[in-house]
Order: sequence, then C-alpha cells, then structure tokens
Amino acid sequence: MRETKRKKKRSPYTIPVLTLALLALFLFGYIDDWSRDFTRNDAAISPNAEDETLRPLVSTLSTAALVEAVRSAAGRIRTWEHIGQAVEGNTTLVLFVRTSRIWKFKDDIIIIIEDLGSERMVSGKSASRVGVGDLGQNPRNLRRFLAELRAVLEGAGPAAAPLETRRS
Repeated sequence: MRETKRKKKRSPYTIPVLTLALLALFLFGYIDDWSRDFTRNDAAISPNAEDETLRPLVSTLSTAALVEAVRSAAGRIRTWEHIGQAVEGNTTLVLFVRTSRIWKFKDDIIIIIEDLGSERMVSGKSASRVGVGDLGQNPRNLRRFLAELRAVLEGAGPAAAPLETRRS
C-alpha cells in the first residue's frame, strides 16, 4: 500500500518572525548613521560637516542665478514643493517642503545662499515636522539636493562658474 505523506503544520510564528527579519534587514541597509538616525530629525549643510557630501557649495555666480539654479535643482525632485523665498541682508532663503510618498510626512527644507562679496555660498537645513528620529531622511534630502544642484550648474555650460566645496 501506498503511504500518504502528511503535510507538516506551519508554526503560527513563522510569518511574524519572517516579517520581523525582513524589517531588520531593510533597516540594516537603510540606516546610514546608527548614532544619529534614531535620535535626530534634522540635518544641515555646513562647512564643518563630518560628511563631505554635506558641505556647502561656493560659486561666483550671481545670487539671482543661484536662486534659479536652486529652484531648477529642486524642481527635478518630484517630492519637493517650492513654498517661498525671503531675503535677509546678504542672505537669500529659498523654502521647500518635501512630502514622503507613502505616509505623507513633511520635511521643511531651507536652502541658504549667502553673498560673501565675490562668491556666494549655498548651504541649507532640513527638518522633519514629526518624530524624534528621521532614519536618515534629512541628510538624504540635502545630499540629493546638492547632487541635483551640481548637475544643474555643470549643465549650464561655460558660463557656469566652477564649484568648490568649502570646509572651514
């Protein structure tokens, strides 16, 4: 006689354990800086940033040309929305809001253009509106912006002034 094979009964914990394992793998690959990403919900482009990709850009372009380049770079990022602009002395602020795709969380982003006489320095800040930690989203916002700004300025042709990253 033929023996019938019995199906093994699956443990009720299999799916939750697999789900947690996948979540842990995702977080392990997604988190850039474990010491910061769970405790901070803001980031800044600054001359003394440890991360070289978060240092300001310096250009000899005019403030007006840089404002247009900033708006063009941000326009390439579909989750960013331009909400305004302000001038305070020698500093121009260009304001954006980034909205996450799934949960619709909002990050406020301020791009700062400082007129230093013969040069202009582009820096900025990004801050989440909710939460204690941002899982690294705010530094990613700024890195993405700087990459897009470099692409816009390098694509502007010979009239574009060379960029340099400044560290004080």
